[in-house]
Amino acid sequence: MTVLRRIVRVAYHLFDRLLLGRLPYGAQRRLIAVTLRLARAIHPSGNWPSVESLLVRRALLPPPPSMRTLPSWAIEDLRDLAIRVDPLLTPELVLGRAPTAFIPPLHWTQAGHAYQRLRQRIGDGQFDTVILVPWLKRGGADLGALHHARACTEVFGHRTLVLATETGESPWAGRLDASIPFVELGPELSLLSNTQHEQERVLARLLIQLAPSRVHIINSHTAWRTVERYGKAIRQSSRIFSSLYCDELSPEGRSEGLAQHYLPTCHRWLDAVITDNSASPRDWCETLGADPALFHVVHFPAPDMPSAPNRQDSVAAGKRLLWASRLERQKRPDFLISLAKSMPDFHWDVHGSALRGNDPYLKQLGRMRNVSLHGSYERFSDIVSSGHLAYVYTTRWDGLPNVLLEAASCGVAIVAPNVGGISDLIPSEQLVADEGLLDDYAGVIRSLVDTETRGRWISKQKKNVSNFTWERFTAELRRVPYYA
Repeated sequence: MTVLRRIVRVAYHLFDRLLLGRLPYGAQRRLIAVTLRLARAIHPSGNWPSVESLLVRRALLPPPPSMRTLPSWAIEDLRDLAIRVDPLLTPELVLGRAPTAFIPPLHWTQAGHAYQRLRQRIGDGQFDTVILVPWLKRGGADLGALHHARACTEVFGHRTLVLATETGESPWAGRLDASIPFVELGPELSLLSNTQHEQERVLARLLIQLAPSRVHIINSHTAWRTVERYGKAIRQSSRIFSSLYCDELSPEGRSEGLAQHYLPTCHRWLDAVITDNSASPRDWCETLGADPALFHVVHFPAPDMPSAPNRQDSVAAGKRLLWASRLERQKRPDFLISLAKSMPDFHWDVHGSALRGNDPYLKQLGRMRNVSLHGSYERFSDIVSSGHLAYVYTTRWDGLPNVLLEAASCGVAIVAPNVGGISDLIPSEQLVADEGLLDDYAGVIRSLVDTETRGRWISKQKKNVSNFTWERFTAELRRVPYYA
């Protein structure tokens, strides 16, 4: 078997030199993957390498022999230097040591070609602000990117460019002002080598060449990795800002997310971290040792929402509840099921989509008699009615979610846990302690059946949300040094 492995290794290196190393990176990856699948099918117990490890070891193509020796002008320079500087530079002595030639990978041209194509798409315009997002689709961070792009262009007068760094649809790109160019980098960057950090190299080169006054990162992993590796170079001509909102929690309860991954290595290149709530910065200062002066709380503006419209329903008024979120672990759909079971005299309108078609929580909810499934929704005002007693929000972790700004603006009572920055909007005395138990949620919900209690509850929430205005958002941005 040892002889066979040696034969296979030699054959692979020959194949790499003659063909594989000359192919585009994407074709190399696909061809290696197919080859390894065949090898594992032939010899399942073999210790076969990974695709990434083979891409790292791909052979360099050496230059022709005529280019592996010093040219005559270099030899004459060495003779002159040997006389004027150091006798050890005598050409015969240098060449007699048989120096090894450094062969740069000049045949790896994919990153250069990708840069050229992307630079042509961006054009020769000068930009004051470049906002880096993974994509623009339905989501709180994406809405934040739209707010920042609008403020930079409409209020601060910046020439603004938005770059999407990941593959994926961007249906919300159409919400950008027509004067703001939006360029998708993801399709080009996804074909480049991860092991050679070509994505980061291309993005860094783009930012260095564009040289905007400020770069603003909003949820782009590629942008964070680029700052991690090339922050000092980018920082020579551009201020670097980021938006961070909250940590995620692993199933074991461990904090995860962009802040945990990148603040320890990137904080020295950042001018400011802009966040939508006051709770997350306190956590990051305590757990990561971050400087409190780095963080600036800028609350998103609440949308203009109509009051909850009247709607005729068969369920008695005061016994209908609204739940609208993604059916994923963060939003605790398992807890929603338990809560609905424990309150059979209340009817639940559940809006939201599952991450997969055969979601078990979706199936359980569909079988419950006091639950109506309505699927995904576009606007919160379309799903809330005056017949809803309350909007119940069962998140496990969060910053300050936009859906709560929408609910408060619609004038519906909100039942939510005291996690993250939710207390920036809703008074702490109206929040369920931490994640909350079934009895905690049920007790608050049943107390809202009383008309006077519900009226006071809604009045406090509407008073607080009235402070979340576009004017306050832009004023808070102006106070971030060097941003406006």
